[in-house]
Amino acid sequence: MENDKKAILSIVEEMSKSMTGAQSTKHWADNAMWFDIAPFASKGVKPAKKAFDDAFGQLKTCKIEILETETYINGDMGVVCMVQRWNTATKDGTVNPPMLVRQTDCFEKQDGEWKVIHEHTSVPVAEWDGKVVTD
Repeated sequence: MENDKKAILSIVEEMSKSMTGAQSTKHWADNAMWFDIAPFASKGVKPAKKAFDDAFGQLKTCKIEILETETYINGDMGVVCMVQRWNTATKDGTVNPPMLVRQTDCFEKQDGEWKVIHEHTSVPVAEWDGKVVTD
């Protein structure tokens, strides 16, 4: 189980460094569902690739810091819940304020490989300090 946790965390870290649709969806299942920050949802890799390319095409830089992670494995299913800080700048040089983001990646082991079957990214509606309450 520990190797599986390491494997899906490695995939999540790789995706957090990507700036193209092909890189961002490299580990996605063909029928993956995606819900993103903008009012956008897609099924399958093709619309997600286009959405990523459109968004990243406007950016000069995108640095994602993974601040918190929780990883769960149950058989051939895995979930990674994260708190991230996104630091971006547009091509015209505008540096956007850092944004705290919650992201959940759901995985299924398919033919021996972990594939993303669902990804959900959200920005808290109100002020939030990024802390996850455990008590």
